[in-house]
Amino acid sequence: MDLQGASAASVYRDLARVVRSLRSRTGQNSQPLSSLSALWVLIDTARPIRLSELAERENVTVPTMSRIVTGLERDGLIARTADPDDGRASLLAVTEAGADLIKGSRSRRVQALETALEGLDEAEREVLGRTLRKVADELAERPEQT
Repeated sequence: MDLQGASAASVYRDLARVVRSLRSRTGQNSQPLSSLSALWVLIDTARPIRLSELAERENVTVPTMSRIVTGLERDGLIARTADPDDGRASLLAVTEAGADLIKGSRSRRVQALETALEGLDEAEREVLGRTLRKVADELAERPEQT
């Protein structure tokens, strides 16, 4: 049985190895992946959004996203503002510190990954990025499938 090809199992194994390796290099004080993912969504959205929309985009419950947002707000990575359309609700936006973290200037994980990617030429990096984005988009479009 050949497990070296690009089977789903081998891709999953390699992705898990990447995540574990990055996590182990950056210590206990780094932001959890769930928090970083929420920041990426806020940056990609390019406008303040409600907690419920963020939870939906991340495919988690509102209470789960509320805990993530509480930590991000405590760390100064996001800010809440009043929703002009509904005074009972608030909008979430990334702060400058949050944007810096996501851009990699403050993220030891991004810096470690950058070092690992130095072994790839520009074309390989482009293919890798495009391919991972396509897989992530495909999974996001069908979150209920297992």
